[in-house]
Amino acid sequence: MKRLRVAQRTLSRRKRGSNRRKKAKAAVAKLHRKVARQRLDFHHKTAAKLIRENDLVAHEALNVLGMGKGNLARSIHDVGWGQFFSLLSLKAASAGRTVIAVDPRYTSQTCHECGHACRENRIGQAKFRCVNCGHTANADHNAAKNILARALPSVQNVEVMRGLRSPGLQSGE
Repeated sequence: MKRLRVAQRTLSRRKRGSNRRKKAKAAVAKLHRKVARQRLDFHHKTAAKLIRENDLVAHEALNVLGMGKGNLARSIHDVGWGQFFSLLSLKAASAGRTVIAVDPRYTSQTCHECGHACRENRIGQAKFRCVNCGHTANADHNAAKNILARALPSVQNVEVMRGLRSPGLQSGE
């Protein structure tokens, strides 16, 4: 990022239409291309690892475009969540695995133990303590359990539907 920042500053100082500006523009484009390729490579490797190690991957169905318009826009776009989620789905489909996107509302504020949802449950970025039952946990771990709990019913529905369509079952059985 530092090299990219320096190259863009150099480009902005060059006179429009000059050969030096063309060279600086090519250097900036080359750095952007390198960053994009590194991100794509990381996404491919991470998605392949997740699909190889798990039969089910559940994630929050985040509104990436909407989040990209806020204060953290640069950070969100640098991560490339949309690209990652699409690669994850493609790799899962080709490997016969399941990827489920669940509704992200209140996953980090709901207690996994008792189901109580309250903003005060989330003490800080990393701490979770239910005001109803007193359950304490890491906030991300608690949210991950909630996401998995939301994904499992839809997986079971798919399994039931697959079981009904199998060639061994007849409609009268």
